[in-house]
Amino acid sequence: MPRNEHIQSLERATKILYVVAGVENGCTINQISAQTGIKANTAYRIVRSLEKEHFLLRRTNPLRFTIGQSISELKHLDDTRKLLTSAGKVLVRHQAQIPFATLVFLELRNGINYMRLSVQSNRPGQLIQHRESVIPLYSKASSLLFMAFAPPHEILQFRSNYPFKKHGKSIWGTETKLEAYLSDVRRLGYSAPTITDPEGPNYRVAAPVFSSGNELVGAIGGYILDSAPQKNRILLIRNCKAAANYLSKNIQKDNKDHITRSKTS
Repeated sequence: MPRNEHIQSLERATKILYVVAGVENGCTINQISAQTGIKANTAYRIVRSLEKEHFLLRRTNPLRFTIGQSISELKHLDDTRKLLTSAGKVLVRHQAQIPFATLVFLELRNGINYMRLSVQSNRPGQLIQHRESVIPLYSKASSLLFMAFAPPHEILQFRSNYPFKKHGKSIWGTETKLEAYLSDVRRLGYSAPTITDPEGPNYRVAAPVFSSGNELVGAIGGYILDSAPQKNRILLIRNCKAAANYLSKNIQKDNKDHITRSKTS
């Protein structure tokens, strides 16, 4: 293919996204076809591909499509690229100190816990970037950490997305028991639940990452086999807290430097 030859399917996909963007109730396939000049059958195939990657979201009654979450996710990832770069370096450095563990960086966004980055115990030194890796509520150290430290509006959205009766009751029994654990998390400064991990016999830990305004911006998490010796659990807790603290200080320093530059410019 000549270097200057455009990829037609990509151009058509871009046209479709621009047509759908800003339309409150979405567009039908026929509307998309009419607006773009793309045949309806072809438009539908492209729309299905965009839907699969969450760039478009399907609505029903009638069938139509609106902009999906991947669009805002791309913008968010671009806005936070400096944070993700710093977090990646911290993960690689600290995982090397406890090679028996997997370390991860997570973010809470719109009431959903996303794992963004990881360095796995079987792939030391290799930073892995995750796309749309959603962490379950109520059973994971990081999700419980976010429930303990997140601002009220995030917690409300959290609980709205995943009602306790449906998602948490089978794990915790009562909300009183859950709230007691969250109180312990705030007191200790990290989350390490002893409840059964539905994904396997793992011991999980998470520690909060804060901005200069003491705003929760993410979490450093880690896990090892539940059968690992107690000393490894202690090392995992210590390492996750140290990594989270180091990243928090980096964020706070960068923010302070930015304010100083703004005042002197």
